[in-house]
Amino acid sequence: MSDWSHGYNVSLGYTYGFYRELSPDWMDLCARISGFVPPIRDADGRFRYLELGSGQGVGLCLLAAANPNAEFVGIDFNPEHIAHSKGLAEAAGLSNIRFIEGDFAALGAEWPADLGQFEYTTMHGIYSWIPPEVRRSLVRCLDHAVPPGGLVYNSYNTKPGWVSTQPFQHIARRLQMVTAKPGPAVIDDTVKLFESLGESNSAIFRVLPTLKARIDSVKTQNRAYLVQEYLHENWHPLWFSEVAAEFGNAKLNYVGTATMSELMLPGLLPAATRDIVNAQEDPIFRQEVQDCAINQSFRRDIFCRGARRTFNRGIDTALETPLHLIVKPKEEDLKIGTAFGELSLKHSSFGEVITALEDGTRTIGELIALPTMHAQGASSAIQTLLLLAHTGVLAVGTIKPADPKPAQAFNAYLAQAVSEGAPYGHFAVPSLGAALAASDIDCMLLDAWLKTPKADAAKLGKGLAERLNKLGRKLQQNGQVVEGAAAQQRIDEMATTFIENSLPRWRRIGAIA
Repeated sequence: MSDWSHGYNVSLGYTYGFYRELSPDWMDLCARISGFVPPIRDADGRFRYLELGSGQGVGLCLLAAANPNAEFVGIDFNPEHIAHSKGLAEAAGLSNIRFIEGDFAALGAEWPADLGQFEYTTMHGIYSWIPPEVRRSLVRCLDHAVPPGGLVYNSYNTKPGWVSTQPFQHIARRLQMVTAKPGPAVIDDTVKLFESLGESNSAIFRVLPTLKARIDSVKTQNRAYLVQEYLHENWHPLWFSEVAAEFGNAKLNYVGTATMSELMLPGLLPAATRDIVNAQEDPIFRQEVQDCAINQSFRRDIFCRGARRTFNRGIDTALETPLHLIVKPKEEDLKIGTAFGELSLKHSSFGEVITALEDGTRTIGELIALPTMHAQGASSAIQTLLLLAHTGVLAVGTIKPADPKPAQAFNAYLAQAVSEGAPYGHFAVPSLGAALAASDIDCMLLDAWLKTPKADAAKLGKGLAERLNKLGRKLQQNGQVVEGAAAQQRIDEMATTFIENSLPRWRRIGAIA
């Protein structure tokens, strides 16, 4: 492993994803619900945003396109990542973003004066994958970069949830060292090895019963992601108290979680468990007892430098936050997966919200004033809204949406790039100040529609077929290749759905003109 990588596996570039929890407005709402004051933006909604470990830069570019009044900076140590990031930003015409190739060790020792400070600083999936000395340097970077009142987002693997998976990670890493095979092959071989151990009735599966479920999940996951997850020299799931202590060196205080469902803990836990968690007086210790109760494996923490509590209830400061309907659920009870089990939300408790949002965006205050919601009480009504946001039915909007044209131009570029084989999967959404997932088919259809905006379903379907053929791809449905008349029928159906459903939805939220 090369010295510059600090033991991080650089054999494959990082994935091209977007994570909604890194969105400024999402973080603001989580801070408000937790009873804290988010960063103060100027009259035009301007702010500065830093991502440490920005990867391929796609997520940061999406945020920059959706927030053209703000300034974004991405720093990553991998030149492959920075080359892609700069190329994407330049090709798409983004002028409010820059990317820097930088090492946290050097930046922590001497923070460049021209970088300044940022209202929002985020780190996704790096903190528990780097050696302790680099973590200390990263905290020194935060000490330089975060002003009083600034928020810091940090997501990382945590204990106790990852304890049972440590044998798999260790063997995978060792297997790569002794065989020198490519990362994806190492993951596959490690799975086979542990399956053989399971068939031989090895004791490890009796001692660590959840290990099998983790290995089963690995089989269906993206291999590039799995290489980034497991095959590093440093892989250190951390206790929350360890992270809180390290962040304390940069005068950062814990505010709350960016995972919407967990904002309501321990309230949603069984009564006996809830009482045990609530009985712990120290707030840091209380978090760790809660992590043990739910076997937490991944935390999305929000810290603040000089965390300032609201003088009234946190929920009162969230009332002006707009919410958007993204996916209309069926008229039945909603099953919601969380880190602490599956929840059931009765349709009668949220149906009125869906109906109201079909007519356009509403604020939290307006939604909890609806008759059915009002009858639940404010706290319960907001809990319902947060769970709907957690499951993706609703999205958090920005209070002051910016000019949509930069996002629309960026999305046009993404659609064309996907039509040429790029691995992107989101559109920037100015009304959210964030992004939403878009399938590769939707991207190709949008590209075809933008080039022939008056096309009917037949012409649009022809455009999709041409793009698929150019890429040498065939349609699939339920994992099976679809060809001939069935393929044409499927293409016509997708084109019609795009015109009747997808196009109006993307227009409604400002992603396209």
